Amino acid sequence: MRRMAPAPQLYGLDNLPDSPRFVLAANHYQRKGLWIVHVASVLTQAVAERYGREVDPPVHWVVTANWPPWKLGPWRLRSPGDLLLPRVAQALSCFPVSFAGANPAYTASTLKRILKASETLARPIGLFPEGVAGTAGLLTTPLPGVDRFLALLAKRGWPVLPAGISEDGRFVVRFGKRIATEELQSAANAADFVMGRIEELL
Repeated sequence: MRRMAPAPQLYGLDNLPDSPRFVLAANHYQRKGLWIVHVASVLTQAVAERYGREVDPPVHWVVTANWPPWKLGPWRLRSPGDLLLPRVAQALSCFPVSFAGANPAYTASTLKRILKASETLARPIGLFPEGVAGTAGLLTTPLPGVDRFLALLAKRGWPVLPAGISEDGRFVVRFGKRIATEELQSAANAADFVMGRIEELL
């Protein structure tokens, strides 16, 4: 993040709640030449600045644990990322899930682990509800299961803090108002509700 020139512009930092036990949800802002990790780095640094750097990691991100298979003519080969990414996620205290539908059992196991860990985690859970389908400047439908996931976390006392990511010659991040657990549980679809709040920030 120190090498970003010009530096990112952050708005709404006063919306970060007193307690760091919340879900940080942002649009999946990625384009050619810009990896989603750059966006996650900006968000992570904002959280670290707000709540202190003595706890590592500042954010427990939900991340992709596999890559599309490699295509060599008529052959399809498993990507080395399928082996590498879960190990990287573990080293960075992230929660790895598979592409939608690629390995439901693996994803379900991770989500159960998140729900159990939510009892003691002391830092936000980071989530891009659109998953890898999200691109810069275009919101897409949240992944299947995100609705139930957010509702279950809300039931355990985890609100959502929406963040809208855009560009204007630099990264622009706008943190919105916290979405209370009661709002998430009463919404017809918690994921769509959160994406609506993110859209208002763009």
